[in-house]
Amino acid sequence: MFFKKFPFNFWIVILMEFFERGAFYGLMSVLSVYLATSKLEGGLGFSKISIGILKSTIQPILYGLPILSGALSERYGYKPFLIFSFFLLSIGYFFSGIVESYNLIFLTLIIMAIGAGFFKPLIVATISRETKEKDSSFAYGIYYWSINLGATIFPFLVGYLKLLNWKYVFFLSSFLTFLML
Repeated sequence: MFFKKFPFNFWIVILMEFFERGAFYGLMSVLSVYLATSKLEGGLGFSKISIGILKSTIQPILYGLPILSGALSERYGYKPFLIFSFFLLSIGYFFSGIVESYNLIFLTLIIMAIGAGFFKPLIVATISRETKEKDSSFAYGIYYWSINLGATIFPFLVGYLKLLNWKYVFFLSSFLTFLML
């Protein structure tokens, strides 16, 4: 049977990846719009330049930090860093939906980026450890499928939530990452 081909831990991290990427891409699909939308319309009313600075700071953290976080997790264990990552993601998303000043939203999104930067290498390493070499290509195919599925489904849900209230978008992302704790 398909599901028995891989161990239970493999499926757990696939589910984590699906929800984490759903939380991330769901929020990122509307974040710039929220930040630029006027306060009268429910957004924060930041300038395009300030949004560009914010987003260009988050991305290097998000994609550079996994080098360090991967090394640390190899040395001190995956579980503590997964807990740390989900905690940071959850509070970063949650408080990003509450705060309104530029400095505070900058801080909360940095916290979110650090959490995501710690998360990334842990899932890949767990998949590597939980699969046999003969099944590794198939396993990584499932892994990327879970990323793409989360990144496809959640922006549609977020598109609906933002019509109700922008804060619901942040709270959904926070809830999804809190579930993984």
